Amino acid sequence: SVSPKVFKSIYKYVLSTDITTMLTSSVPDGSFQFLEANEAEDFYLLSGNDFEFAFVSQTKIYGYDVKTSRMSCLTENLDAEVGDTIIGDFQQNVSDFPVKWINNEEYLFPVTEHGKLQVYKGNKKGKYEKLVDEKFHLTGGDLTGSKNIIAVTYSTFVKPSEVGLLDLSTGKIEVLYDPNADFVSEHMIVEPEMFWYRGADDWKIQGWYMPPITQEEKHPAILYIHGGPQVNYGETFFHEMQKLSGQGYGVILLNPRGGNGYGQEFVASILGDYGNKDYEDLMIGTDYVLEKHPNIDKNNVYLAGGSYGGFMTNWIVGHTNRFKAAVTQRCISNWISFYGTSDIGPHFVEFQLQQDLSNMEELWRMSPLAYAQKVETPLLIIHGEEDLRCPQEQAEQMYIAMKKKGVETKLITFPKSSHGLSRMGLPNLRLERMSAISDWFEQH
Repeated sequence: SVSPKVFKSIYKYVLSTDITTMLTSSVPDGSFQFLEANEAEDFYLLSGNDFEFAFVSQTKIYGYDVKTSRMSCLTENLDAEVGDTIIGDFQQNVSDFPVKWINNEEYLFPVTEHGKLQVYKGNKKGKYEKLVDEKFHLTGGDLTGSKNIIAVTYSTFVKPSEVGLLDLSTGKIEVLYDPNADFVSEHMIVEPEMFWYRGADDWKIQGWYMPPITQEEKHPAILYIHGGPQVNYGETFFHEMQKLSGQGYGVILLNPRGGNGYGQEFVASILGDYGNKDYEDLMIGTDYVLEKHPNIDKNNVYLAGGSYGGFMTNWIVGHTNRFKAAVTQRCISNWISFYGTSDIGPHFVEFQLQQDLSNMEELWRMSPLAYAQKVETPLLIIHGEEDLRCPQEQAEQMYIAMKKKGVETKLITFPKSSHGLSRMGLPNLRLERMSAISDWFEQH
């Protein structure tokens, strides 16, 4: 395996003395970010990791004691991701829920766990406790002057976005303003059913099922795979899923291994193993939902995903013909040509797949394109023409392979569109993308 050293340092520069001090010198390898100093300016908070698991190393809270010049990890025994890794498509230009000092000794910090953004309180001695564990997604916040009250912006599965006051002692939010009140009153919004199931190796996997608004005796469903893979579905509003539900589809949302919010072993288990146990988690989860919801038409189950979800969509159609049609977006199809061409950095493939160009046979084995001759599923391919994360040639290779195989396929590229087309692209193009997806499923 390949494991280049990575170090992102934090320095303190004193203007009066012209002295520079490296705060992170005690950690031999890692990546860090300065957060905030307490009011007394005798203790700094940093977020970061020691890069033990490369890109998927959990973010921790570190403390730097100014008097002793010593840095230590304050959340070393907390097996959870500090910060927000929950995905949605509705929030725009929002700041994350912050790490914030309450006083000179204690601070608040967010943790992603089990699809929720929880609020913890920690102190300079490395003690911490969970204060809030509710079904919502905090997208911003600040102190109010009251001891247990903070102002927040937040979302839930059924609330697009609201402003309120969060009581840290009860976990309840007093709503101050709902900018989407008129929209919500005029539209039907579905609340998904959360569930746990046993995936590959009997691991516990979390998921949600969003039923269609019209409860027909037999209805189609879509397995929709998230990107990352080191992100996760969670308790936040997802407009695209609500729209598909409104069109009569059930939507299956799963958090297979490789995603965040379930511990370090869970998120790191995918390294060097794309398309194996994660694929099993998704297929087992789909079977679980179909068993629990017999009103889903098993002959009309569709597949979609973007980024890692696009890779996995390509992988799935090359390994099973169980889905009636599929949509792959901003995808990866060939790890060999992808190597070194993404804005995520030249070492991404080495970190994630634990292989480099010295072993192209293994990179090819993990490439969906290697299984193109087995594909029979009609495949719509969507890609942004300014996607620097997954270059457009990844989509083009998959498209040509489908054409050569004789599989029904279509390639749609979007101008002026980056990797984030579906969430922050131009509004007219976002509408066109959604229409293209809906039309593909309707045609099949």
